[in-house]
Amino acid sequence: MEINLKKNADAYVISISGSLDIYTSLDFKNFLETNVPTQPTENLHVIINLEKLNYIDSSGIGMLIKQLNYVQELKGKFSIANMKPAIEKVFKVAGLTSYFQTIGEDEYREKYAV
Repeated sequence: MEINLKKNADAYVISISGSLDIYTSLDFKNFLETNVPTQPTENLHVIINLEKLNYIDSSGIGMLIKQLNYVQELKGKFSIANMKPAIEKVFKVAGLTSYFQTIGEDEYREKYAV
C-alpha cells in the first residue's frame, strides 16, 4: 500500500493505492491521524481517494469506518472519492453506500485533483 497526501484550500486528500486490508489498515490509521489536524474544526474535510485501490477487506472497511468516526469527532467531513466498480460493489454488499459521503469522478477532478 502507498499513501499520499495533498492538501488544498478545501480539503486534505489522502490517496491510497494497492490494498487496504488487515496488513495495511493500521498504517492508514496512523497516516491519517498524524497528517490531519487533531483539534475540532468545522472546516476540516478529509477525502479518501480510492482511484488506485485494488483490494479492500473487512479490516480495511472497518478502518475506514473508524476514521470516519474520528474525523466526525473533530467536527469534520469525511468523503470517499473515485471508487472502482469492484470496490463499490464491496461497499454495496456490506450496506455501506449510504454510510459514506461519496464524491464522483467529475466533481473530484474539478474541485480536488491537483
